[in-house]
Amino acid sequence: MTSNLYELVLKQYEETSLIYDIDKDIKSYLTFPKNEIIVSYPIRLDNGEIEMIKAYRVQHNNILGPFKGGIRFSDDVCLDEIKSLAFWMTLKCSLQNIPFGGAKGGIKINPYNYSRNELEKISKEYSTNMFKYIGENRDIPAPDLGTNSQIMDWMTDAYQKKAQSHNNAVFTGKSICCGGSEGREQATGYGVVECIKLWAKANTINLCGKTYIVQGYGNVGSNTAILLSQLGMICIGVSDHTRAIKCEEGFNVYKLREHCIKNKTLENYTYGESIEKEDFFSIECFIVIPAAKELVICGDDGKKINCKVIVEAANGPIDMEAEKAILENNIEIIPDILANSGGVIVSYYEWLQNKRSEYWEKSVILNKLSKLMEKTFNNVYQNHKQKNISLRTVCYGESIKKIEKIIKQKHMF
Repeated sequence: MTSNLYELVLKQYEETSLIYDIDKDIKSYLTFPKNEIIVSYPIRLDNGEIEMIKAYRVQHNNILGPFKGGIRFSDDVCLDEIKSLAFWMTLKCSLQNIPFGGAKGGIKINPYNYSRNELEKISKEYSTNMFKYIGENRDIPAPDLGTNSQIMDWMTDAYQKKAQSHNNAVFTGKSICCGGSEGREQATGYGVVECIKLWAKANTINLCGKTYIVQGYGNVGSNTAILLSQLGMICIGVSDHTRAIKCEEGFNVYKLREHCIKNKTLENYTYGESIEKEDFFSIECFIVIPAAKELVICGDDGKKINCKVIVEAANGPIDMEAEKAILENNIEIIPDILANSGGVIVSYYEWLQNKRSEYWEKSVILNKLSKLMEKTFNNVYQNHKQKNISLRTVCYGESIKKIEKIIKQKHMF
C-alpha cells in the first residue's frame, strides 16, 4: 500500500518511463521540481492573538509555459503533497496541449476554523509573500481544495496593490465581476462528465438509468452529480470525510448540494441510509467517482470495487496496489490528468480573456472545452485499445513524450 503521495507519483512515473522508453536524462530532469518555496508569516486573529501560518508553492516545470496550479487550504498540506500535485499539473497541461507548466500551492490550515476576516488576512498575506514568484507570465495560481473565487479575489487584490497595476491575469478562478470567466466554477465537473460521455460513446453504452456513487460532494463532486442527473443517471451513494450514505432509489442531487453548501458537510442529511465509510466503495454501481482527496482507494480496497469504470475527478485517489486489483477485474480507470483537466482548461481561457481584455460567453467556453476534451480523449483512448496498456499509462506517456520532444528540439542539455 502506498502511504505517501509523492511515492505514488514517482512509481507511476517510473513505470510509464519504462514502457515509453523515456530518455534517462530527461526522466531525471522531470523527477525534481524546479522551485520549492516555503514561507511562514504571522496573522492577528480576531481574538487578538498572533498565529504563524505555514504556506507552500512548488513550481515543478515550466518548459511548456508559465507555471500553473491551484492553491489549497487544508490541515493535510505538506511539501510532498504539493510536489505531487505540481508534477501532475505538468502532465495535465502537456496532455491537453495547454501552454502552461505545473505548479501547486497550499496553506496548512482548516479554513472552517477561521472567520471571514481571518481568511482574508491569510489569503492576502499569501499573495504578498509569494509576490516575486508569481505573475501572469511566471506562475498563475487558481482555486483548489478549500479555496474558491472569493479567496482568488482577495489574493488578486493584494497582488495588484503591491504591483500597482490592474492586471487580472495573475490569478484564475476569480469571481466574474473581478475578471473571472463564465463556466469556471463548474469546469472540472463538466470535464469529468464529458469524459464519461466520451467513454460511453466509445463503448456504445447508454448512460440513462445507470447508477453511480460520488466520494466528495464539494464543487467538483456536486457539479458532476448534477450534470450526470441531467443525463438520466442515478446517484445511489455519496460520502465525505464525515459520513457515507446510500439510497437504491437515488438521491436528489440538488437537495444534497443545498445541504452541503449550508452545512459544509453531509452531516445531519436525513435522506438515505448511513453506512460505514470503509464500505462505501463496495456499493455495486455502474460508475465510481472519487471527487475529494488523494489516496482514498488503497490496498485491498481495489478488490471491493464493483463497477464498470472509475473516473478520477480527484487527483491521485488510487494507489498502485489497488489499481492493479481493479484492472485485473476488468474495471477501466479514466485517470486524473485526463478526467479532471476541465478546470485548468477553463483557467487557461480565463487567462487569455484577461490578457486580451475580452469577455467570452459561457456557451463559447463550454463548447471549446468539449471539443478539446473530445480530441484528447479520442486520441488516448484509441492508443489505449491499440497498445493494450492502461489508460493512465497512455495519458502519462503521451504527456511525457511531448515534453521530451521539446527538450530534445531545444537541445537543453
